[in-house]
Amino acid sequence: MVLLVVAAFFYGRYYDIDVLKAFKGQKQTWTEVNQQLTEENQQQSVLISRLQTELKVKDQALQTLKLDLDRLNQEIIQLKADVGFYENLLSHKDSIKTLRVFEAIAKPAANYIQLKIVLAQKLEKARTKSGTLSVNLLGIQNDKAHQIDLIKQFELDNHFSFKYFQIKNYAITLPDGFIPTTLLVELQSDDNRPKIVTERLAWQDVWQATSGDEKQSSPNPKPNVDSVESN
Repeated sequence: MVLLVVAAFFYGRYYDIDVLKAFKGQKQTWTEVNQQLTEENQQQSVLISRLQTELKVKDQALQTLKLDLDRLNQEIIQLKADVGFYENLLSHKDSIKTLRVFEAIAKPAANYIQLKIVLAQKLEKARTKSGTLSVNLLGIQNDKAHQIDLIKQFELDNHFSFKYFQIKNYAITLPDGFIPTTLLVELQSDDNRPKIVTERLAWQDVWQATSGDEKQSSPNPKPNVDSVESN
């Protein structure tokens, strides 16, 4: 009986030791697994961060490419417009005998009207001509005839000097209730014969509004002035 008790005592003691060893071994395994998972999680975090950075770089590259493409398309449109202008100018070279207004176009732009006046002269054996121009807009306001001196009203540059052609770009606005009918342009140059050239252009031929646009009504900002010439 005593022998059985002793045997049970030692069995229980060694069993506890085995269980403790097993627990320690399991704990070490859990620690190793946790460390491995932590390392894998860090690696995944690094990978996700790198992929996010690459995606951001790609998005920025796509945005830049889109902007470049839009700019290129605008340049192509402008080049086509320039080619069309020169072709139109050359196709009328025989009819351009002296200093004249070759073209006048008015378009709505933001809160003002963009007025482009193209001056030209004989293309063959041409010499530089300089002078000034006056631009008046005739129309009706309050059922009465009304005239606006655009050069004076908006302090526009009225000087020209060119050999073949010159483009004058102006920004203007119209007073409320004013209905334009005629654009009157007068060129004065001591280098030309005659010294004064007068052009009357119907506003309906000058105005190139988009569909649905009939008139431009806005405050009077200080107009922009641009001039392009060919010597």
